[in-house]
Amino acid sequence: MRKIAAAGALALAVTLTGCGNIGTEGQALFGDTQELVRVASGKTQEVSSAKYTFEMSMLGQQFTGSGQGRFGQADVAMSMTMQVMGQTMEMRVVDRVMYMKLPPGAGASDKPWVKVSADGTDPMSKSIGEMLDMSAKQSDPRKMLEYVQQAGTITRSEKTQLDGQEVSHYWIDIDMAKAGDQLPPGMTKDMFEQMKGKLGVVPMELWLNGDQLPVQVTMDLSSVMKAALEQQGMSPDQAGGGGKMTMKFSEWGAPVTVEAPPAAEVGEFKMPR
Repeated sequence: MRKIAAAGALALAVTLTGCGNIGTEGQALFGDTQELVRVASGKTQEVSSAKYTFEMSMLGQQFTGSGQGRFGQADVAMSMTMQVMGQTMEMRVVDRVMYMKLPPGAGASDKPWVKVSADGTDPMSKSIGEMLDMSAKQSDPRKMLEYVQQAGTITRSEKTQLDGQEVSHYWIDIDMAKAGDQLPPGMTKDMFEQMKGKLGVVPMELWLNGDQLPVQVTMDLSSVMKAALEQQGMSPDQAGGGGKMTMKFSEWGAPVTVEAPPAAEVGEFKMPR
């Protein structure tokens, strides 16, 4: 169960410009990430809520999940349910507090839910807390766009269709050497600083709908996982290869209600031994 908790936390950390060519529908395709992010971030700020699904392939395991989020500056809330290694995990963020529900028998607490904090004294608890905190931030599409703005370069773009709607599709290279404080999925700040020079370029694809709102994001995290495994003296083959992530956003502007678990069901986090 310790492996489930660690793998689930890593996967949760998963969990997201001047004008260029004119598309077939008359809407400009951005050629520069600064303008792309400026417009798309403004749109997400206006709408501020969405539902999403995600799929990940990481460390030889498949992860799937869904959630909803409210991304306002002062009223952030999020809920996420994920299937990992045949088990179900759930996470909620309410009033800047994060709650995590591990599979039965995981041993994290005698209660169904636990609070997970990045300021825990146990190193593993602190690491999981940091990654869970990052996952909450990275599920916010505005944070993904900040990642693009900080370190991204558009290499290609096109007008196309996705799930029956007209979209603008961008191919973006994320140069990890330019990422600054924008951490890649699955990494704490300490891990990132140790491996920063080994991460290379992370390929990303981004789809925006006609309102310039994100509807799909994919990232190839192979280089990130390779560096993380090598840091631990492992090869990617030993853990099932690299990692890929796909997130889809829908129902922009839909009401989002996330409540904290009942206090009687929340216990203290204890890392399984």
